[in-house]
Amino acid sequence: MPAPILATKLYIPPPRSKIVLRPRLIERLNEGMHCKLTLISAPAGFGKTTLVSEWAAVYERPVAWLSLDEGDNDPTSFLTYLVAALQTIAPNIGKGVLAILQPPQPPPIESILIALLNEITTLPNNFVLVLDDYHVIDSKPVDGALTFLLKHLPLQMHLVIATREDPQLPLARLRARGQLTELRAADLRFTPAEAAEFLNQVMGLNLSAEDIAALETRTEGWIAGLQMAALSMRDHEDVAGFIKGFSGTNRYILDYLLEEVMAGQPPEIQHFLLYTSILERLTAGLCDAVLANDEGVQGKGNDRSTVPESLSVGQSASILKYLERANLFLVPLDDERIWYRYHHLFTDLLRTQLLSSLGAQGVAQLHVRAADWHAQNGSILEAIDHASMASDDERVERLITQNYMEMMNRGELSWVRSWISQLSKELVYRRPWLCIYEAYSHSWFGELDEADLLLEAAEKRIRSEISVPDARSMQGYLAFVRSRVTAMRGDIHRAIQLCLAAHGSFDAGDLAIGLDTGMTLGYEYFMAGDYGNASPILHETIRLGITAGSILNTVPTYCVMARLVGVQGLLSKSYDLYQAAAQFVAKASGQHLGAQALIEVGMADVLCERNDLDGALVHLKQGLDLMPWWGKADDFILAYITLARIHLAQANKSDALAAVEKAIGLVQTRGVFSEARHAVEIAQVKLWLAQGDLQAASRWAASQEKHLSSDDPFRFENELARIAQGRVLIAQNKPSKAIGLLSHLEEAARSAGRMGRVIEILLLEALAMREIGDSEHAILALKECLALADAEGYVRVFLDEGQPMQMLLAQWLAHANPGPVRDYAIRLLSQFDVEQPIIPAAQEKASPAGNLVEPLSERELEVLRLLRTDLNGPEIARECMVSLSTVRTHTQNIYAKLGVNNRRAAVRRAEELDLL
Repeated sequence: MPAPILATKLYIPPPRSKIVLRPRLIERLNEGMHCKLTLISAPAGFGKTTLVSEWAAVYERPVAWLSLDEGDNDPTSFLTYLVAALQTIAPNIGKGVLAILQPPQPPPIESILIALLNEITTLPNNFVLVLDDYHVIDSKPVDGALTFLLKHLPLQMHLVIATREDPQLPLARLRARGQLTELRAADLRFTPAEAAEFLNQVMGLNLSAEDIAALETRTEGWIAGLQMAALSMRDHEDVAGFIKGFSGTNRYILDYLLEEVMAGQPPEIQHFLLYTSILERLTAGLCDAVLANDEGVQGKGNDRSTVPESLSVGQSASILKYLERANLFLVPLDDERIWYRYHHLFTDLLRTQLLSSLGAQGVAQLHVRAADWHAQNGSILEAIDHASMASDDERVERLITQNYMEMMNRGELSWVRSWISQLSKELVYRRPWLCIYEAYSHSWFGELDEADLLLEAAEKRIRSEISVPDARSMQGYLAFVRSRVTAMRGDIHRAIQLCLAAHGSFDAGDLAIGLDTGMTLGYEYFMAGDYGNASPILHETIRLGITAGSILNTVPTYCVMARLVGVQGLLSKSYDLYQAAAQFVAKASGQHLGAQALIEVGMADVLCERNDLDGALVHLKQGLDLMPWWGKADDFILAYITLARIHLAQANKSDALAAVEKAIGLVQTRGVFSEARHAVEIAQVKLWLAQGDLQAASRWAASQEKHLSSDDPFRFENELARIAQGRVLIAQNKPSKAIGLLSHLEEAARSAGRMGRVIEILLLEALAMREIGDSEHAILALKECLALADAEGYVRVFLDEGQPMQMLLAQWLAHANPGPVRDYAIRLLSQFDVEQPIIPAAQEKASPAGNLVEPLSERELEVLRLLRTDLNGPEIARECMVSLSTVRTHTQNIYAKLGVNNRRAAVRRAEELDLL
């Protein structure tokens, strides 16, 4: 689940009731709307935000606003908030973009921006996007994203950037092309007239023209300096003397004015400002907690520096209202005046003062108070953040340990990893729970070596301690994580034993871990081919998950169950399970995009088999868009394999290759379960054969003999590889050897009820028997295969075999009795015709008087043209990117259709019919 959007970052600061109107600058901003970019660049305190908010309030077109902070250096966060800002003026824009923006593996930034830009071009009205405080961005990816956005900016959109320093954007190019409007410090500083209005009207002073001029000259129109000077002068008796002594660089002026402003405030206000400056956001209850004086705060020199008695707990709400009225750099973050923040510059100065006053230890104690308040109020991320800033590793560890499962269920694993990475290794390795949780995190992302080290450290710590709280649960969860790692390393039977031990070590009331282990155990039984044990465990886990309303565990379990019944040949039941999972998610509150990704990919797989390629592609693309919210490499791989199959079915070999290469890359860089590894291997073999790269497929088949189990070479784990070997043997023109292998596989799969596999095996057996001239047994195998496949609507398993299967189907139909299976075969044969369309013009020329019994297909015409050349059989196979046996089949079909029996006669007959 994505981190929540902080709505206050999208809040346009309202114009203040008392403000210096600056029509000259408003006009400059209006004039700049014909450009792509308006850049407002000046040091802190020059009124950039105030000016833009004033202009936004009167501008006639919609304005979207984003106040940036340090967290937006992460490209995902930046793009997420960018879309959220746009949605304040166009609520439906970018929903698809938000769906794919999630660690650990979001798509390339440019592809995200292209999708967003395409949506922006559909907006009917022009609008403005304001990026405030862009100087906090120090990220090349974010700068690159903004550069790309500017380069392709739609006509409807204008960008305004307010920043303390020039951004790393192509400003010179924009300037040269007249696409940039700039406001600099020289433009923003107050003129003498504006300074006079500000000091006397807004700040309520009564200064002479000479005093105003002097102050304006010495501050160079710097608005923040004027404001702090005015605050200092409110109660200053010798104004002229103050102005006369007001000098120095900006930094020293700020330090001086801060001391003057702070000194003029009551003690309780000074303490409030200093102590609460540690907070990024302020609200009354949080401020009360930070200011609590029950323990005090240890300051420098072992002094006790506490909040004065006059400032009792519960007064923060009143003080916040006072600070806002007094214009003491407090910015409201919502319309209800519940949350605030200090002006960034003011925050920096207060924190410097606080550190000087309390020292690092005293400041850390304040962060601890803030952490405890956030923990008690359910904002765990902020709690951990404050504990981290306090360098309180023990508190960070405790907060993570206590809330780990909850954060996992909310999809905050990346945040947890980030914080744990900041802890010292010594602390992590001293805490068994922390080791186990971190090991689970590493296993989720396929980082198996790191997971093993952490699990070993946890085991050593548990053994070395005399008494370990929750030792039974700890040992159980450790066994569960080790089970996952062991399964990924390929020892599935050992993994099952570990998971069984884990599953039995938890109390019945510990539902979250019970669902975790149930899902994993069922999946491990599935990978081992033990469907008798897998099915009841998966069903029970689904039942418990529905009762508990747990999306995170229930949907993946549904998907494993759907794959299981799919292997059993029950396509309809498989699709129904995906539908049931989708309905379960639809009834749940909130967005569960990761779970939805799994469902979409599963549905695509079923639709692909039924040859609904367009529907499959729609579901698959949605699944891949959402998959970053899930993040597991295994499920990315299965999605890419289905995508490759669709592309191959559409004769798009380059895109199929790209999809397989993405899957291979994940297998090579991440630890994954055997199901994903096997799927990648089989997809690679099929792609090699489709490309005519028989050498690569043969090398793979030879290598498999070294890895297959000698004691049980036909066990379930080897089944997919063995089927692929049979396919390679047929391509190698070794049909007899293929039949021997496939018959063993058929027997094993049939006895275990894996009828989905039996269908594929029977098809290959039929094709192999056809190759050796055993038409009788080939037809029998095909007939049984059709009978099994008809009820479930299998299509692609036939079509993927190409013309050899087409010819075999046609041969069977010539002698088949009427009935449902024959009707099914006719439908299949018609879909071959769709995939290999006849060229009408060639047909007309070739058979004006019905000379050809059957017209030539496109592939046959291609082979026929090559037969006219001097190329030999293997060379023709390489040219067509098919196997030599496939070329021979095409050649035999050509001879039969043209009524000839050799190559030279075929070419001569084709020339007579004007086919060449």
